[in-house]
Amino acid sequence: MSKLQWNAVILDDSPSITALMIQVLKSAGIAQVNAFSDANQALNYVENNLVDIIFSDLNLPNIDGVEFIRLLQSKNFKGRLVIVSSMSVKTIKSVEQLARACKLDLVGSIAKPITEHAVVSMIKKAAQQKQPTHRANVEKLKIYELIRALDQHQFDLHYQPLICNKTKKLVGIEALARLNHPTKGLVFPDSFIMELEHNSLIKDLTYKQLDQVLKQISSLRDDGISLSVSLNISATLLVEKHLPDMIFELLNCYQLPPTNLVLEITESSVIEQQADMLEVLARLSMRGVKLSIDDFGTGYSSVERLIDLPFSEMKIDKTFVQQATTDESARATLESMTSMAKRLNMSIVLEGIESIEHWNMACYLNADILQGYYIAKPMPAAQLIEWIKKWQKAIA
Repeated sequence: MSKLQWNAVILDDSPSITALMIQVLKSAGIAQVNAFSDANQALNYVENNLVDIIFSDLNLPNIDGVEFIRLLQSKNFKGRLVIVSSMSVKTIKSVEQLARACKLDLVGSIAKPITEHAVVSMIKKAAQQKQPTHRANVEKLKIYELIRALDQHQFDLHYQPLICNKTKKLVGIEALARLNHPTKGLVFPDSFIMELEHNSLIKDLTYKQLDQVLKQISSLRDDGISLSVSLNISATLLVEKHLPDMIFELLNCYQLPPTNLVLEITESSVIEQQADMLEVLARLSMRGVKLSIDDFGTGYSSVERLIDLPFSEMKIDKTFVQQATTDESARATLESMTSMAKRLNMSIVLEGIESIEHWNMACYLNADILQGYYIAKPMPAAQLIEWIKKWQKAIA
């Protein structure tokens, strides 16, 4: 195996296992290996250094592995994670589910007693996955920067194509928020969305972006390209009773049918249902706006909640898609999700299609819509028309 310029962390209170792990990781070509027996020390190191991969035990003296995973989430850790444990298979699988729900890049698990082969196999698997971006280490934007960004129109949208699985035709685009910062360059949502929500500025951004995406779809229609557009909407706006009226006014302004708009709502945001939220969702659905439950599988929705709410689309979180090609348990979970969506007459969107293996698996599962880097990365509006022309030519 070629040398990997990674910084690895081992968290285990067993000296013998730690010694073996260090030996195997260094033999496998990992450039830097740091071992800790105390979770607090490991967390402090992770917070102050770029860490590419963590091998973590679940049985720890002070903070157990479950709490450690939660704390990694709170620190927005973007490296890879491998669970190392002697726990039962069911327990490990439940912790894996937690790690995925926490949006951690879980590579897999190694059962104790560990073997050199198991560790090397996990390193190879991790090396094949997409390189961590470490965007989490970008400082959160300050409130004055966000106000200035809104005033000076620094927010923009990038668009990622959505492809019909059966025909391979382009059927829609997802609009993704970006901020063109004057000194920090292109800034991603994890650096500004929460701050906008906490300071009651998310409404201003959402309304501007709704106008922008519908204008974009209208422009494409005038060029003979009919597409839907998907846009994430904050849970804080789902209790705004005038939201549907504002959306319908914009649709009328651009002479677009409501079916051209898909509002993506994260699964976690609808767990606590409120009367105002249900009213807003019902009014949008009754008038034809499509509602998509986003990042499905990362929250704890019950089937009853899915039945009660007017969703027409299920967007399955990319961690399940990417794990399913190599993990039988993840594949079974993904198959169960797609089967449930079909029984509920919901369209299935699989995001995170980043390789031919992901593409083939999505085709096998008979998903409706595919999205991911294997098809196209998010792009500015100026590049969209050219990409559409190339895609149409490629599938002709």
